[in-house]
Amino acid sequence: MKAAVIEKFNAPWVIKELADPKPKSGQVLIKIMASGMCGTDVHVHRGLFPVKLPLVAGHEPVGVIVEVGAGVTDFKIGDRVGVSWVQKGCGRCPYCQGQKPIYCSTPDGKETWMNLGGGNSELMLAWKEGLTLLPDSLPFEVAAPLFCGGFTIASGLYNARPKPGERVAVLGVGGLGHLAIQYAKAKGHYVLAITRSKDKIDLSKKLGADEVVVGDNPGKALKEAGGADIILNTASSSTLASQAIEGLLPEGRFIGMGIDQDDLKVNPFFLLEGQREVKGSLQNKREELVDILNLAASGKVKPMLEIYSLSEINKALERLIDDKVRFRAVIKF
Repeated sequence: MKAAVIEKFNAPWVIKELADPKPKSGQVLIKIMASGMCGTDVHVHRGLFPVKLPLVAGHEPVGVIVEVGAGVTDFKIGDRVGVSWVQKGCGRCPYCQGQKPIYCSTPDGKETWMNLGGGNSELMLAWKEGLTLLPDSLPFEVAAPLFCGGFTIASGLYNARPKPGERVAVLGVGGLGHLAIQYAKAKGHYVLAITRSKDKIDLSKKLGADEVVVGDNPGKALKEAGGADIILNTASSSTLASQAIEGLLPEGRFIGMGIDQDDLKVNPFFLLEGQREVKGSLQNKREELVDILNLAASGKVKPMLEIYSLSEINKALERLIDDKVRFRAVIKF
């Protein structure tokens, strides 16, 4: 099989022939049809993730099952599936027993693309526990970015415990933000898009934002717009995120999904007097992934895509590094 292999950090990925893998008991072999790329791939490329090289990356893979290992009964050859970041845990720790393998506390107990190999290849192994069926009408290239970006924002809104009629603000209109706007709107909320770029006003409205808040200080601008019950932070700036928190209404919830190396700064009295919350969010329950897949199949959530072939993967990587992708890059096989 052909695959894009990371042999050295901060160096171009190498397209090479690798031996076709064989599924073990409990695993399946997937013919990859599309593999999404995102900011995490840049972190991996730069050596900021605890991975061993050489490695095939790709944590948004979708395709067709072509072989099943012993003991796999829930899935069959020909099934259209995607693979989650965390496929399975040790099964025995308190978190795994509580059906939360993302927190698996057993050393080397968590199975992910980082030790199995990812989707930037013609074939990929995956544990059956990490598979989710795709709706028949959902194209592979549309489904791929939903297995990280889409899953992340769906879990973010779920973790905010949204109530009917609440105002949801999305900080950042990018790879995550453009999906978050659509998702919050599809769930029936009044959506405010927060951006510093005036050229994203029309785009935000097309995506479903009821109101676009523009300003260098997002907290001040959001206050002037009436505030929000929920802020979904998709921006990779702790400075902007810290400012945005000031736009939370009493009992509001700030959900952090953007990553920055700087610290988040919060006024403790502001949290206390309004009983506000600040919370981080990762990909959480499988039902949230299924929800956004179904919404995409119905046309209510549409990722904006740049499509590349496997031979063009370094071009996609460079555009990610330069923050030029609008808004999700997908390798299509």
